Amino acid sequence: MKKTLPTYLFTVLIALLAPLYARAQYGTDSKADEAIIRAQRIQSNEAIQARNLTGFGKTMRPDIAVTRGSGSHVFSRDSVLASVSVQFTDKSFLGYVRMTDSVQVGTSAPLAAEHGHWAGRFQRPDGIQTITGVYLAMWQKDSDGWKIRSELFVSLACTGSAACGK
Repeated sequence: MKKTLPTYLFTVLIALLAPLYARAQYGTDSKADEAIIRAQRIQSNEAIQARNLTGFGKTMRPDIAVTRGSGSHVFSRDSVLASVSVQFTDKSFLGYVRMTDSVQVGTSAPLAAEHGHWAGRFQRPDGIQTITGVYLAMWQKDSDGWKIRSELFVSLACTGSAACGK
């Protein structure tokens, strides 16, 4: 089907104005929002390294849903924090780090997708066990700013210890 000039111009106009409409409606500025999300991920990683449960929870919505690398699920910030608090007291836990590869800020809703890779390290009797994989986080912007709505972690490799075979 051949597009007429007015139809073509209308399509181009919509494509050009959609980001401005999203900014006006949702208060999104994709570059600034991406920087905020990246900074919050760094803050969250630092909180994990410091074993700071309160700091770790600051980036999460109360109704967060997490699928762990093993496939198990955790629902609610309180449940995530309860689970992580056990690891924070475990001397064999050396930390998790999530490394952001990309952030895409939505133009039709106050949502963003963060893609990245992660690593978890544990001291085992036979060495340091390192578990690695990829993740996707959904961020949602509300009156409290950008917070994580859900995260999906996928474990892809384990090295450094016989514990990997368990």
